[in-house]
Amino acid sequence: MYPVADGDTGSNLLSTVDAIAAALRANPGDPARAAADAALLGARGNSGTILSALVRAAVLSLPTPVDGAAVRAALRAGADAAYAAVPEPVEGTMLTVARAAAEACAGETVEGALRAALSGARTALERTPDQLGMLADAGVVDAGAAGLVTILEGLVAAIDGDEVVDDDAAVASVPAAHVHDPSSRYRWCVGFVLRGADVDAVRAAAGTWGDSVVVVGDAALARVHVHADDADVVLAAAAAFGAVSDPAVSDMHAGIREAAAIRAGGTAIVYDSTADLPVPDRDSWRMVPLTVHFGDEEVRDYVDLTVEEFYARLQTDPMHPRTSQPSPGAFVAVYAELLETYDDVVSIHISSKLSGTCASAHAAAREFPGRVTVIDSLNVSMPLALAVMRAQQALDNGVPPKELPAVVERARRSCDCLFSVPTLEYLQRGGRIGRAQALVGTLLGVRPLLAIEDGEVVPAGKVRGADRVLPALVAELVRRSAPYAEIDVAIAHAADPQAAAELERLVRDARGGIRSVRVLTLGAVIGAHAGPGALGLAYVALD
Repeated sequence: MYPVADGDTGSNLLSTVDAIAAALRANPGDPARAAADAALLGARGNSGTILSALVRAAVLSLPTPVDGAAVRAALRAGADAAYAAVPEPVEGTMLTVARAAAEACAGETVEGALRAALSGARTALERTPDQLGMLADAGVVDAGAAGLVTILEGLVAAIDGDEVVDDDAAVASVPAAHVHDPSSRYRWCVGFVLRGADVDAVRAAAGTWGDSVVVVGDAALARVHVHADDADVVLAAAAAFGAVSDPAVSDMHAGIREAAAIRAGGTAIVYDSTADLPVPDRDSWRMVPLTVHFGDEEVRDYVDLTVEEFYARLQTDPMHPRTSQPSPGAFVAVYAELLETYDDVVSIHISSKLSGTCASAHAAAREFPGRVTVIDSLNVSMPLALAVMRAQQALDNGVPPKELPAVVERARRSCDCLFSVPTLEYLQRGGRIGRAQALVGTLLGVRPLLAIEDGEVVPAGKVRGADRVLPALVAELVRRSAPYAEIDVAIAHAADPQAAAELERLVRDARGGIRSVRVLTLGAVIGAHAGPGALGLAYVALD
């Protein structure tokens, strides 16, 4: 699930629910299959497609007899499917509430299990503003999450014998167009049904079409949702995998200029692409890309090539890429644009011990005396992303921008970052280790555990064998984070979303007090040194 504007969330959820109800009214021979297929066919937008994944997995996995344990198993399957449908899940959304409902579900009877699930979902819904800053800003809970709670309330009410209004003429709903979605840099929301396709291949390809990718279903029937700049290109690309039908396209950027025109004041945040946040969480955020060089060819991280394209090229191009910092001019352009609307800019960047990016930012800031605060995070990738999010939380709580360096420093002192690479080849090619050391490590099957400490990469251990890497990362994170009751977690992967999902499962099972988990894809700058298959795990303690 993605944190998007909620102008269309209700209609998108309603479209999915109404399609299910219409299918069941026909008294099908296989109600579960009919409901599952109807959910996919009727789904619209992020929220509707996520709901279809949840419903489909829940009804198709529902064991018999149906008792409290069966309800719990179905809700768990639904929550897992919802998370799996989204490449980079965001907490504080419908996903969080789905998982909370499954985890709270308890009791021997269907009635008791659903009531417990509803109670857990309501509690999680109330906490969504604490997990997602844009909700706190607006003083609301997440709309998709609220919709899921309403659906659970309806189930409980029906079991209690309350009157259920089933008006089969009431809702031939036409989903509203996206009113405004600042979370995506793309313009069009594209959804469609796909038949006869390899769903895993479609999911991999969809990441190159745009963002906010959700793919639900199987080879017989699948629903695809993506945000892109050219809907026709997406539909044509999808047709190479199977039969495309029921396309729905809406403009997400309608209203952005109007919203910007009426907004004034406040503080904007600038960060660089090594934070691995290519799509800003807020309209007030901007990413400045570092540059990757393949010989004489120069491309901007996340801008001129996709992550998938980069990793494919990294494995085949005989010339290892070099990376370089943004120019001061790149920062000047971003600062000037933001300061037309905002009072101040806070610019948070990769450790000065690893890159000259901070130096470029400082040089640019001198063009805007007193209005730009540059912060050396002394971190990179996951901890840098967590620092940016922590800075925004502080601004939301009224902390002045001049005090954010102290906020970021406190976050640095209460965080750790661990990662591992499947091969030492790319570290060697990038000059981080010697050729002999890389060869010895490869021959021995050693997988190093590395850490970011005081802005530098340092060894944190090693394991022998790929199957030991994830447990070792989790065990080390649990050990290091033990002094803290609550933490935010970030996971990063280099073209290996399945391993990232398994790492998330392991870390959630290993310790309590995890307020949020953010899954990131390593971009070209970090990936040039880490290589495909690299995995990272980081946390920052709550103040």
